[in-house]
Amino acid sequence: MAVNELDLFVFQMAVESVRSLCLSFNDKVAEIAARSRGTLLFDVRVDDDADIQRIAAIRYRDDKMGVVALDRQGLVSRYCVVNGTFSRFIVPLEIWTSMPVSMQAKIDVTHLASLFLGALRNAGHMLGN
Repeated sequence: MAVNELDLFVFQMAVESVRSLCLSFNDKVAEIAARSRGTLLFDVRVDDDADIQRIAAIRYRDDKMGVVALDRQGLVSRYCVVNGTFSRFIVPLEIWTSMPVSMQAKIDVTHLASLFLGALRNAGHMLGN
């Protein structure tokens, strides 16, 4: 099994192991990051999407990121692993997350989150269950 396949497998196992836990989405993605030895970059709201209400990203080695989505029913239903080609969407969301809450309140990133989700879908990710 190649390193990338192993990383994907570990990420998938971490997602599946926390899906049914009675935790908030943020706590679930933090647990996924901990179990798969990644770093949680952000967890943001997605407005005006028929299927997804939140999206989170977890950084791994070798420029890989796990992306996890919370659907409108409150379930972790979609996830994928992507590479650095999505950095232009991820970096602004990561920067926003690192800001103090007082600054976050002044900056709306839901449009950026929607653009990121759209880019993922255009690349064939997050299309369905």
